[in-house]
Amino acid sequence: MIDLTLQQLVLRLIAYVFIAGVHGFAIAAAACALGDPGPRHDGRWRIDPLAHLDVVGTAAGVLLSLGWIRPITVDPAALRLARAGLVMIVAAGAAATLLSAMVLRLARPFLLPLLPDTVSATAFALIEIIGQLSVWFALFNLLPLPPLTGAHLLTAVVPGWRKAIGTWQGYAGVALAIAAATGVFATALGPVYRLLAPAIVGE
Repeated sequence: MIDLTLQQLVLRLIAYVFIAGVHGFAIAAAACALGDPGPRHDGRWRIDPLAHLDVVGTAAGVLLSLGWIRPITVDPAALRLARAGLVMIVAAGAAATLLSAMVLRLARPFLLPLLPDTVSATAFALIEIIGQLSVWFALFNLLPLPPLTGAHLLTAVVPGWRKAIGTWQGYAGVALAIAAATGVFATALGPVYRLLAPAIVGE
């Protein structure tokens, strides 16, 4: 059961904004590094989370722990590794999301003593929430479903679907949020989350 008190909602929103910035930047940077300048021209190669936030994806992330960013367009033909590059880009996004959460957790014992007690308690809770949401976010966005980052995996397997995926992403986002609200994804991903969370969150 997710705690939906006002304080928790605010902390979860801050955590999600952080995750969106890291994930979006990692995806765009990986695409540019592999040869596609498109994300740079689209204004997505930046750490600014406002460039990456999706309204429905953010709401789903805050309320359901299963969210996504605004899809980043990647042209497989521009990548040096072609379709294999799409797989690497998706993996880079997941890895950056998990790594950032792990770094925050490892830095927590050094940072918290420098803060006043009340601020320290809030920072502790925020880092905890970032860790939990990061694991859910990374796992969820590996699924090959639009508008998730994992939709690039569909393009890698069936390049002809790229245009259709781009056309239906908005509708797919609403359908995905409804499906997430039923608990189907949390149930399916729960065992993997429980396996991975101790290494990232320290649970």
